[in-house]
Amino acid sequence: MVYKSIHIPSNFESLIRYALKKNTGFIIGVFVFNYLSIAWSLWQIKQYMVMLLDGILLLAGTLLLTLLLEAIPLPAIKKLFSNAFFYISSFLCLGEIFSIYNYNAVVGPGIVTAMLETNSREANEFFKMYVGWSWIIYILLFFIIAFLLKKNIFYKNFLISPRSKHNCTLWGIFSAGLISGAVIIFSYHSFIKSNLLDIPIVRVYAAAQTAVSNMETYKKLNQEFTFTNDIVQNNSTIPNIVFILGEATNRNHMHLYGYYLPNTPNLDAMKKENNIAVFTDCISPHSTTVAVLRDLFTFCDYESKKPWYKYNNLIDVMKAAGYKTYWLSNQESSGVWGNVALLYANHSNIHEFTTMRDSHEAATKFDSALFPLLDKAMLHSAPKNFYVLHLMGGHSLYYKRFPYVFSKFNKNDIHKNVSDEKKIVLAQYTNALYYNDYIVSSIIDRFKKLNAIVIYLPDHGETVYDDGSNFAGHVEENPNHYMLEVPMIIWASNKFKQTYPQKWTAIEQSVNRPYMTDDMIHTVLNIADIKTKEYVPSKSIINPAFDALRLRMVQGRNYDTTIRFEPAR
Repeated sequence: MVYKSIHIPSNFESLIRYALKKNTGFIIGVFVFNYLSIAWSLWQIKQYMVMLLDGILLLAGTLLLTLLLEAIPLPAIKKLFSNAFFYISSFLCLGEIFSIYNYNAVVGPGIVTAMLETNSREANEFFKMYVGWSWIIYILLFFIIAFLLKKNIFYKNFLISPRSKHNCTLWGIFSAGLISGAVIIFSYHSFIKSNLLDIPIVRVYAAAQTAVSNMETYKKLNQEFTFTNDIVQNNSTIPNIVFILGEATNRNHMHLYGYYLPNTPNLDAMKKENNIAVFTDCISPHSTTVAVLRDLFTFCDYESKKPWYKYNNLIDVMKAAGYKTYWLSNQESSGVWGNVALLYANHSNIHEFTTMRDSHEAATKFDSALFPLLDKAMLHSAPKNFYVLHLMGGHSLYYKRFPYVFSKFNKNDIHKNVSDEKKIVLAQYTNALYYNDYIVSSIIDRFKKLNAIVIYLPDHGETVYDDGSNFAGHVEENPNHYMLEVPMIIWASNKFKQTYPQKWTAIEQSVNRPYMTDDMIHTVLNIADIKTKEYVPSKSIINPAFDALRLRMVQGRNYDTTIRFEPAR
């Protein structure tokens, strides 16, 4: 390919202009790739001045980076660094676009952790639900455009002549960049400390460091996850305490909580007969399983000063109080990176999984596969038993969470102004909760003739195209209220009610109290009549001393004043 002859300018300022013009595509690409997610984050919080100042600073920085690369005397090294900066920035930008589109959040530790912990089955489900072949086309187009930019194809015929007069513009940008940087440092320093102004490569690297550090911590937890037997009172006599740990269940999609489709017939019947206590205002402290489990079964909450694994956990407390503990799970039994649930399982007297699978296996089973494990456990029960049953519940892909016989609802039943594709997904989620109703009620049925109490509580909620959003799922960064609002249901057998009438009365009287489940351990111990040094009566929802004014803070945001009233995006 032949281009016009190019006059290489001899004076210093012309050389600078020439170098910048020669790399116009590089400058545009690097600036856009790095500024896009920063601008989006600042636009979301309406910090338009900071967005403008940071844009000027980043543009000046991009120009300076270009000149520094041009100053490298070795062409091979120059090309290596130039390509690295450009294509790494483009790759991270694409990841940010995908994250913003699907999660309404930039990439953070929660997303990186989810990526690193994803097994092959979950990766396949993720691809089907969030990526699909249309995204493959978008990705190819994105990188074609990036490649053309890097090659400067659009500017080959517009190289600069020595007579061009861009001095004022160039030095004006550098001066404005310095001024903008100074203003940000002195007037908007909080945005620097909060990492809102980090370019993607810095933020993603920091997020990856945090995620990997957390996962390395998990590996060491079997040594560090110690228990201090500081029980100060043990009046526990309840023979059977059952904790059904659900998954990704948005109470707003349950008929029991007012959803328009009758997908909870068994729980509805129990409520009508006053056999269950349905708590109306419970939220999870996080919107991903690993983050929730760190708080749910320990004395750690958002006000804590120590790492979560430095606190006593519910499994060990119940064991110390004389309970035989069971962890029966339909989730993975192991993983490359490990997980918090496995730690609790390993601390239980009995831990069994519906299938032995790790991060490389694609097998999965419906939650009914837990029934034989529970039946076997009950045959070998002790005088006092504490059961945890970990469900797959409403985890995506939703159509994999229920057998065909539970395909009660279809897209024609969905009365939302959304596409047929979304109606199908909504119907699948409705069916998943319909099946979940069968699972929870079937577990309860097994304890009807015993002296038993059953607590059903999912780890977190789920957004499923709520409020007209294009997202179905959950993410730790920037959770909306659908990802946090969970059902909480307590059932007690007739023998329990006869033996502990005051407990059941206390439970029924507490159903409308506002609660965040990072304090759930206090409620379980209150029910069991066990007190430790870390137990706080005001953090138990059934206790007369319960503090209903405690702030419910999620990711530093007040759920009751902000998150609760924001629509899903």
